[in-house]
Amino acid sequence: MVRFDKTDDKKVEQILVRKAKLLANRNNRSLYVNVGIIGILGGIIIIPILIGIFIGAWIDENYPMDPISWRLNLLFVGFALGLYYAYLWVKREGIEKADEQYREELSKIKDDKHE
Repeated sequence: MVRFDKTDDKKVEQILVRKAKLLANRNNRSLYVNVGIIGILGGIIIIPILIGIFIGAWIDENYPMDPISWRLNLLFVGFALGLYYAYLWVKREGIEKADEQYREELSKIKDDKHE
């Protein structure tokens, strides 16, 4: 037969309250986090595009070639590089953040078991 005492109820209550607070905080800050991520990704994508446009404009002005528009070609190269850098950033940040959150939750659960 399993016996429960009042300390077990308090531990369960503390765990449930902490999980509820984490869930509430996740919902409140998700808007700000998402806006921040969109801003970072926008910057990561737009900077190579602008660099490609400016370098292409400089090449078009100093070394003009009629059928080839360096500005347009380097815009596409900048766009491809920007998407690649954004992919790398999302891949790195997504894995690190999920792993960090998992380790935090795991350590809290272990701490609760030891109490």
